[in-house]
Amino acid sequence: MRWHSNLEIGQPYFVVGFVDEKLTVPSIGSFIYMGAAALDEHTPQRHCFQDAHSFLAGDTEGVQPNFIALDDDALDMVADRAGLVRWLQAEPPEAG
Repeated sequence: MRWHSNLEIGQPYFVVGFVDEKLTVPSIGSFIYMGAAALDEHTPQRHCFQDAHSFLAGDTEGVQPNFIALDDDALDMVADRAGLVRWLQAEPPEAG
């Protein structure tokens, strides 16, 4: 299930999942969408995100930026604001 509509460059998104095998402890990371192939033009199918903390700090605070790059099939773990609310309200999948 997709938790976002269209990805827009410069907008915040949340990478969601669980940190335990029983799916009882949610994990939410805040990122800014940088676009497809933003880190490497040789892999246009990968969607690049920068962690929100380093993005908002810019170069002024000496914070090292952290990036993640996700394939299309991994975008099920990405939520926009409305999707994050829906994800939090949804029943977790059965642990397997």
